[in-house]
Amino acid sequence: MSSALNLRPMIDRAVINAGPLVALSLLDQLDLLPALFSECWVPQTVFEEVTVAGLGKPGAKSLLSADWRNRVRESPAPDPLLVMELDAGEAEVISLARHLSPCIAVIDERRGRRIAMDVYGLRVKGTAGLLVEAQRRGLISGIRAQLVALRGAGYFIANSVIDAACLAAGE
Repeated sequence: MSSALNLRPMIDRAVINAGPLVALSLLDQLDLLPALFSECWVPQTVFEEVTVAGLGKPGAKSLLSADWRNRVRESPAPDPLLVMELDAGEAEVISLARHLSPCIAVIDERRGRRIAMDVYGLRVKGTAGLLVEAQRRGLISGIRAQLVALRGAGYFIANSVIDAACLAAGE
């Protein structure tokens, strides 16, 4: 029998930044997002960053599909702090996640994650955290191999993040 103290409420809504979209596309795992969340949203700025500025790069083609276009939303105007401290995509992810609260902000960049958590009290996951959750739910296996493949494809991911994810996943 589990202790109620160990149970965290499941948040079933997520707003996703460009980095995790690209990373999951590189792994051909973009379909994990709708498998993990009943609602997954991409701010308009992030959508344009991946599909227009990133045309021909990983994620662009996948996000242009009709199913993903239905997940694009306009964000409320971000706080001036967000605009000054983060890029436009991260600022809109945090702004939209606050608007849709309770919500998880899916951000890989350290500064964006810290501001989302420490300043706005949002729950945050990154690509590695999504892969851990997917493994826990039996959707994938072999997190270390996937994270190493991601790094091999040119996506920056620190050894400490890989080690922490593998530990969390029981690898």
